[in-house]
Amino acid sequence: MTTPNPDFQSQGYRVFPSALDAGDLATLRDACDTLLNEPVDDGGNDGRHKIGLGQARRFLAHRHAEFPEVEAFLLSDKIGKILNKTLGSDGYLFNEQFVVKGAGKGASFAWHQDGAYVGFDHKAYVTVWIALDDATEENGCVYLIPRDLQANPDLDPHEWQDESNELNGYFGEDSGTAMTCPAGTIVAFSSLTLHRSGANTTGKPRRAYVCQYSVEPIIDPATGAPKRFAKPVSATTVAA
Repeated sequence: MTTPNPDFQSQGYRVFPSALDAGDLATLRDACDTLLNEPVDDGGNDGRHKIGLGQARRFLAHRHAEFPEVEAFLLSDKIGKILNKTLGSDGYLFNEQFVVKGAGKGASFAWHQDGAYVGFDHKAYVTVWIALDDATEENGCVYLIPRDLQANPDLDPHEWQDESNELNGYFGEDSGTAMTCPAGTIVAFSSLTLHRSGANTTGKPRRAYVCQYSVEPIIDPATGAPKRFAKPVSATTVAA
């Protein structure tokens, strides 16, 4: 085990510029576009919450095993190094999904902590948000509210919003820090970090890939089995 990056601990997130090369981007974009050709499923990524909104907000979830190159990327040394800098250890793939906001009508997503969607007590994990297209405020980039993870180690109360199919965990006036970035950037943030995303008002879809990793398998107490996945990831070396 290594020590998590102090900025990640004090801010709740860390940006990794140019984290993906052209081959990584092509692999993820091709898989995303293949899944986009399927009929729309508004079920989203959660059995309790239907968070999809048709073409406006699509969640293409839990399909990595169908794409060997995607699975290899998810469990790669490249990801392992990011986990060591954020979790402070190797980890386990917990969840993955492509998130696509439709051209000109891509819906926003409310303030929330990712951990609020799990449904039971668990250790905080890390979300690895990957920009597959340049992320701008016009096409629905992610916004974060920095969080000291040691001072604020708990989930905040969330309310379900029927009209927009989402949980909302913040009703304050902080607009957050916009994570505008080029394609290939990784924004890694804690499952305790409040974040939202804006609407896509541009003429092109905005694609992102969201993969999440835990320090240990997240076991669903209702089944005694891992919730979603528990595939190990490790790094052979850790860069400074």
